[in-house]
Amino acid sequence: MEWIIELIYKVPNVMWSAITASFLTFLGVFWTNRGNEKRQTALLDHEKQKYQSEQRLALKKEVFLDVARSFADVLEIIPNFMNLDFTKKNIETKMADHSGIVAKSYLVAKESSVVTILNYSAETAEVFIKLMKDRAVVLDHKKAIEIYQSIIDSAKNEKDRIISIMKELNIQGDNNQATFDYLNKSYEAQEAIIKRNIESLDEQKLILEPLHLVFSKKCMNDHSRLLSLLPPMIIALRGELENDNAPKVFIDALNENIQRMNVVFDSLFESNEA
Repeated sequence: MEWIIELIYKVPNVMWSAITASFLTFLGVFWTNRGNEKRQTALLDHEKQKYQSEQRLALKKEVFLDVARSFADVLEIIPNFMNLDFTKKNIETKMADHSGIVAKSYLVAKESSVVTILNYSAETAEVFIKLMKDRAVVLDHKKAIEIYQSIIDSAKNEKDRIISIMKELNIQGDNNQATFDYLNKSYEAQEAIIKRNIESLDEQKLILEPLHLVFSKKCMNDHSRLLSLLPPMIIALRGELENDNAPKVFIDALNENIQRMNVVFDSLFESNEA
């Protein structure tokens, strides 16, 4: 042990200075590398979190844009209900995959957003069920008119056929009274069918017109009400997409457009009732 101490004392001061400088340099490099490593790790973690956040936002954007589009398509059906030629196939096309699209949002949205989406979905479903039930009654009267009109058209065609036969018999000089009596009775029977069905058709038209008008008003009222209930869900979705600035501006603009739309349709209904 003594020889080690003696050896240390024999080391020149210059060497100790060099050793100390080297050691300090080593420590400087060590701590610099360690600091760089920490900063690099922190940077990588930050980039990873940023990438994951961007991926989540991109997924949310895709899902919520589909949700917004699907609800817009569904709401568009309600004014189309007023068009009695708007078929079940048209409705099914508009509502295709709506349930699946909305269900996807439950997987990526916050619980509070899911609640607003569920509430709005339930509200639209209730409106659709009621309107479809009322529309079925209106369509029954429309179908009855179509049936009566079909019978009238068929009877008119039969009358034309009878007249054609009578003309042909006259040209051929066939004066068989029994044949003409049969044709005349057939003609009168078709006349009676036409008269009877025209009366029934007119009755159905008198029922259908006010019934259709009431139903159309209900469609527009429900459509306006569903539009007015949109803001909570839209604001929730905008918040999910980190775009929740100035929600009051959006709500005010929506309400203004609803009011303008209602004025237009009210004037249209008033002109139809006049």
